[in-house]
Amino acid sequence: MDRLDLFLIHWPLPTRYDGDFVSTWKAMLELKEDGRLTSVGVSNFQPDHLQQIIDATGVAPAVNQIEAHPYFRNDGARLASHEHAIAVEAWGPLGQGAVLKDEVIGEIAAETGRAASQVILRWHLQRGDIIFPKSMRRERMEENFAIFDFTLTDEQVSRIDALDQGAAGRVGPDPDTFDWIG
Repeated sequence: MDRLDLFLIHWPLPTRYDGDFVSTWKAMLELKEDGRLTSVGVSNFQPDHLQQIIDATGVAPAVNQIEAHPYFRNDGARLASHEHAIAVEAWGPLGQGAVLKDEVIGEIAAETGRAASQVILRWHLQRGDIIFPKSMRRERMEENFAIFDFTLTDEQVSRIDALDQGAAGRVGPDPDTFDWIG
C-alpha cells in the first residue's frame, strides 16, 4: 500500500510523554505533505486537545472520531470540532447497546415503525454525525442501512437529546485521563 486515505491519532494520551501529542500530529502532517496520507484526523480529542494541535501547526484535523450517543452527546467536543470545520464521527453510536433498551427510544421506534437502532442512527445523521455502526449479522447491517427513508420530527429529536447524561453517560474512557497503551 502506497497511500492511506485517512490516518488518525487514536487517543491524545495527555498524561503520557509529557502531554506531547503535538509532535505526533506534526509527524502525521509530514506524511500527508509527502503524499503517503490523503487526510489526517484524530480520535477522542477534547476541545483543548484540538486547540493545541491547531495552534501549533495551523492545521485542523479532517475528522474527530469521538464517543457520541444519546446518553453522551459530547456536545463540547462536537462544537469545538465544528468550529474548526472538522467532521465528527461518532464511535459507539448505539452506546454499546445500552441505549437500545431506553424507554424513550422504544416509544419513538413504535411511533415511526422502526427499530430502536434505526431511530438512534437516524438521530445521529440528523445531527450531522458520521456513523459506522458495528455488526457481524447481515440482518442488522441491512437494518442499519435502512435509515435514509424517514426523518425524526423536531419533537422526537428533542426527546432523544434530553436523554443526555453528560459525563455519567460515557461508556468509554475519559480522553483527559486515559493513558493505556496496548
